[in-house]
Amino acid sequence: MPVRDYTAVITLTNAWSCMPKPSPRLEPDPMARVVDRLLAQLPGLQAAAEPAPAPIRSSAGDIRTIANTRRSEPPSVIGLWARVILGISLGIMMTAWPYFRECGLPLVGYLCAVSVVVITGGWIAVTAWKLRNSGAHILALLLLFWGLVLGADELLSRTGYAAVSASWQCGEPGAGPSWMRWFAPS
Repeated sequence: MPVRDYTAVITLTNAWSCMPKPSPRLEPDPMARVVDRLLAQLPGLQAAAEPAPAPIRSSAGDIRTIANTRRSEPPSVIGLWARVILGISLGIMMTAWPYFRECGLPLVGYLCAVSVVVITGGWIAVTAWKLRNSGAHILALLLLFWGLVLGADELLSRTGYAAVSASWQCGEPGAGPSWMRWFAPS
């Protein structure tokens, strides 16, 4: 185990504190080697130390510390490619949306599903970037772009930018499917 060098020059004061600092020592602390050796012998301290859990004050006034028992593991390449496959499957299946989506609540449901495609593409892109996987990152960006295209297909015709105009609300109470009559204003 490397020996710590405690001979760093310490200034008498610094910008953050007006308290005097101890004078600099030119020789290493004689107990530093002993402390390092004893710390190395402690079980469980060979790996990186975990931070202490934060104390929480309850409404009764007592302070409790709650240990974080959940271990988060870094994402794996297998998990990344599983996300890519599921995301692309979702993007492809959106072209074959089997339900009514012309107006009203079905349109809102479809646009929510399209937003899931966009969020999935972004999530996969961030994970692929962290894992430095270029193929998955490119596919994720294509998925994100495809979600934006699906959303633009529905939104642009309703905002006046497309040649075909569509409305957000169904015009007549019976214009949509029969189950939509429940939601129509009377």
